[in-house]
Amino acid sequence: MAVTFVMPIAEAAVFTAGCLVIHTQQRRADQVTVALACVAVLLAFVLGIALTPDSFLRDQVGVAIENGELGQQLD
Repeated sequence: MAVTFVMPIAEAAVFTAGCLVIHTQQRRADQVTVALACVAVLLAFVLGIALTPDSFLRDQVGVAIENGELGQQLD
C-alpha cells in the first residue's frame, strides 16, 4: 500500500467511527449535538491559530512589546 493512501483511509475510518458513535447515541441526540458543536468551535479556533500568518503574529507581538503590554502579561 502506498503512503499516499494512508491519510484518506484514516480519514474515512475516523468518519465511519464518528457515524457509528452518532448512530448508537440516537437516544441522546441533545448531548451529541452539544458535543459536536463544542468540537466544531474547538476546531475553528485551532484552524484559526494554525492558519494565521507568521508576519501578522510577529506584528502583534511587536505592538504589544512597544506598548509595554507584554511585560505586564508576563509578570
